[in-house]
Amino acid sequence: MHTMKFSRIFLLSNEERRGLEVTFSPDATVICGRNGFGKSAILKSLYDAFGAEPHKVDRSWRDANVITAVEFMIDGKRYSILKFAGTYTVFDSNDQRVFHTASVMQELAPYLAELLDFRLSMADQRGDTVVPPPAYAFAPYYVDQDNSWSEAWAPFTKMFLPKSASALADYHLGLKPNAYYVALAERTQTQQRLKQIQVRVDGLSDAADHLRQIEPETSVYFDLADFKAETDLLLAEARRLQDAQTVHRSKLVELEDERALWTANISVTRGALREAETVFASAVGHSEEVQCPTCGEHYHNDITARFDMAADTEALVAAHHSALAELRAVDAALEKRRAALEEIARATERVQALLAPRSTGLDLGQVIAAEGRNAATRSLRSQIDGMQQELGLLSTRYRELSDDMRKAQDRKRAKLIRDTFASDLTRLALQLDVRVGDVHTGPISSMSFARGSEGPRGIAAYFYACLNTISKFGSGTFCPVVVDAPNQQGQDDKHLPAIIEMLLSQRPKGTQLILGVEEPTGVDGSGAEVIRVGERRNQLLREADHEPVSERLRPLLAQLV
Repeated sequence: MHTMKFSRIFLLSNEERRGLEVTFSPDATVICGRNGFGKSAILKSLYDAFGAEPHKVDRSWRDANVITAVEFMIDGKRYSILKFAGTYTVFDSNDQRVFHTASVMQELAPYLAELLDFRLSMADQRGDTVVPPPAYAFAPYYVDQDNSWSEAWAPFTKMFLPKSASALADYHLGLKPNAYYVALAERTQTQQRLKQIQVRVDGLSDAADHLRQIEPETSVYFDLADFKAETDLLLAEARRLQDAQTVHRSKLVELEDERALWTANISVTRGALREAETVFASAVGHSEEVQCPTCGEHYHNDITARFDMAADTEALVAAHHSALAELRAVDAALEKRRAALEEIARATERVQALLAPRSTGLDLGQVIAAEGRNAATRSLRSQIDGMQQELGLLSTRYRELSDDMRKAQDRKRAKLIRDTFASDLTRLALQLDVRVGDVHTGPISSMSFARGSEGPRGIAAYFYACLNTISKFGSGTFCPVVVDAPNQQGQDDKHLPAIIEMLLSQRPKGTQLILGVEEPTGVDGSGAEVIRVGERRNQLLREADHEPVSERLRPLLAQLV
C-alpha cells in the first residue's frame, strides 16, 4: 500500500496582501487556535487544493481570493499542487508543471486516481461508469468539524454518486480492493466492445440474408468454395430453425397440458360455487332450529355457521378468478408460441427455396447478377467470420475478468476484514467509554450513535476502527489523517483528553496525523508538534508572510501563463 503525507501548505491573498506557510511534521502535528482564528481554514484548504470541496467556507475567506499550494509526498517522492482562479496544477519535484486543468470531474479526478492508485469506479445517476471525484479518495481520512461528527463518509460536499457510503466502505476497507475495480473497468470496456461488434455482426448478417433472398432461383456459383460456404450456411440455418421448431413445439405441448389443468380447475370451482350457493340459500331460508331428516336430531342454524359458508364461498370465488387469470396467461403464451412457429415455418420455406434452386432457363443477366450477389455475400461472410472470432476472444476475456472479480471478493478474506473491524471498534469504544451497541450495528458503512457527548466519542472510535482496517487490507494510497475539532457536545475533563490521546496513539503505524484543536489538552508526552495559528479573530493570514509566500509561489504561477 502506498503512503501519502502533507509537507507544507502555502496560503496567499494578494487582495489582503497577507500569506501563511505551515510546515507539517511527518508524524503528528497539532494546530491550535481559538474558534474563529482559522485553524479549520487550514485543514479545509489542504483538500480544497485537490478539488475536494469543504462543506462550509466563510464569505470573508472567499472574498480574499486565497491562492493555495500544497507540497506532498507519495512514497517519498515530492509533488506540489496549486489551486488558483478555479484551476488545478500539479508540479513535480523540480517544480515543473506536469498537469493543469479547470475540470475536476473530467480531468483532475482521473489524474489523481492514477497518482494515488485509486481504482474505485462507480455508476452515476444515468448508469454510466465514472471515476469518482477526488473527495472519494480522501473521504475516510478526514473528519471535518461541520459534518463528520454526525455523518460518516461525507466530509466534503458534492459526493453525489449513488450509494456512496457503501461503495467507499467496500473499497477503502478492502472488501472490494483495487484488483476488483481494475477487473470491473476492463470488463465494462469488454462488454461495450462485445455489444458494438454484435450490432455490426447482426447488421452484416441481415445484409447477407437479404442478398440470399434476392432471386434465389439464380444461385449460380463460379467458385466451388463459394457454393460450399453458402450451402453450409444454409444447412446450419436449417438445423437451427429445426431445433427452434422442436423447442417451441415441446413448449406448446406443455402449455396445452397446463391449459387443460386450469380449464378443469375452473370447472371444479364453478361446480363448487353452485353447490355452496345452494347450501347457503338453504341455510338462510331455514329457521334457527333445523331437524335432520335422517336421524331426527335437532341442530342450531346460527349466524356463525352462515358466515362460515359465506367465507367459504368467497374463497371459492377468489380461486375461480385466480384460475381465470392463469388461463388467460397460458392463452397469451400459447399465442406467442404459435406466432413464433409460423415465423420459423416461413423462414424454413425461404431456406428450402435457396437450397433447391432452378438450374435451367438462365440468361446472361441473371448469371451476372448471381455472381455479383455471390461476390457481395463472400465479402460479408469474410467480415462476419472475422468478427465472430473477435467475439469469441472477447467473450472468453469477459469470463476471465468475471472470475478475477469473484476472486478479489474472497469470502474468507471478507470475514477476516469484518472481524478485524469489529475487534478494533470494540477495543476503541471501550477505551473511550462508549457503549458498543450504540456505536455500530449493521453494515460497516452505516452507524448509529448515542446522544449527547457519547456520540462524538463513538464516531471517533468508528473512524479509527476503519483506518486501522484500511491500513491492513486497503489497496490504494494511505493518506494523511486529518481530524478537526474533536471537542464536540461538551466533552468533560476526563473524556476530551481520552479522545485526543486515542487519536494520537491509536493511529496505524507510520500514519501522519494533523489535528485541529482549541487547546492542546492531552497532547503532552505524545511527541506531536504543536503550532498555534491566527493573528486575531477572522484573520488567519499574516502581513509578514505575504512576501515570502509570494516569492515561493511566483515560479509556479509563472508557468500558468
